[in-house]
Amino acid sequence: MVLMGKTGMIGSLAQIFGMLVAFAVIVAAAYFVSKYFGKYAVKARENSNIKVVETSRITVDKYLQIIEVNGQFFLIGISKNNINLISELDADRIKACIPKEIERFSFKEFLEKAKSKEK
Repeated sequence: MVLMGKTGMIGSLAQIFGMLVAFAVIVAAAYFVSKYFGKYAVKARENSNIKVVETSRITVDKYLQIIEVNGQFFLIGISKNNINLISELDADRIKACIPKEIERFSFKEFLEKAKSKEK
């Protein structure tokens, strides 16, 4: 009887270990799938003819956006149920306000900057 109790306990531990391995595999698969689709979405956005230049929040569900469509710039208003064209903007004035190079850095660099500011 004592031997059977140990076998049951070993079986339970093996079952728990198996569940942990399965959970780790699922988490790893979700990570790699999200990385793959994230890169795909960025590439699709870069090749798009429509780009959001700037977004300004007015209220909880109302925004103003400057969008670029094939080199033309438009100001649109977005609410919960509507998107309205407010005006076409002068492309030269908008391009002068857009920074040429956006500083890109990894999350690790961002975290290190935040830690250094705390000290």
